[in-house]
Amino acid sequence: MKARLIALSTVTLVALVAVGAAQAHVTVHPNALPADGFTVIGINVPSEDPKAATVKVDVQFPNGVYTASPAVIPGWKAVVVTKKLSKPVEVEPGESVTTRVDRVVFSGGRIPPERFLSFPVSIKVPDAKAGTLLTFKAVQTYSNGKVVRWIGAPSSEEPAPQVLVRPASSPVLDYPAGAATARKGMAKTLRGFVFGAPLGALGAYLALRRRRKSE
Repeated sequence: MKARLIALSTVTLVALVAVGAAQAHVTVHPNALPADGFTVIGINVPSEDPKAATVKVDVQFPNGVYTASPAVIPGWKAVVVTKKLSKPVEVEPGESVTTRVDRVVFSGGRIPPERFLSFPVSIKVPDAKAGTLLTFKAVQTYSNGKVVRWIGAPSSEEPAPQVLVRPASSPVLDYPAGAATARKGMAKTLRGFVFGAPLGALGAYLALRRRRKSE
């Protein structure tokens, strides 16, 4: 019985992992970054249309990002679009800025069907409270005119990429795709699965035994 329960729990867990791995979304990695620190993020873009190439990626940056330096990628042009602030913000002692990064638009190149490309961008992570989620909404355009808007909630079919802010000076981490978004509830969810799956299987087993005895 014990072996059967372990096997059932293992199969269920593998199935859940497989479902998560099969979902290919635009994501940002690393996705757990220390507050107020400089780092390089990669905006990972899969080209999922089997008959068209990705030709443009428009990424909206969250509030608090004041500088962004895209890497040079052969064949691609990166344009940093800024937005004027209502009042200057001091980013370093004695150094203030009057604009923030609104969007970074990548165009001119091609990501072939069923391939992906990572667009590296150097940024300074906002000086936000640990546990804050930064959202990077992305709009992906294909060569056939199809547009996919990665701007939805984490549970939607087209979720916006998100990054978790960690305490300042803590290590950069990279969770599996989508895990950073649900980091706050991840431990609770895993606890519920680890203990709930075996108990659910046990309940089903006992119910089956009772039914057999009554027949």
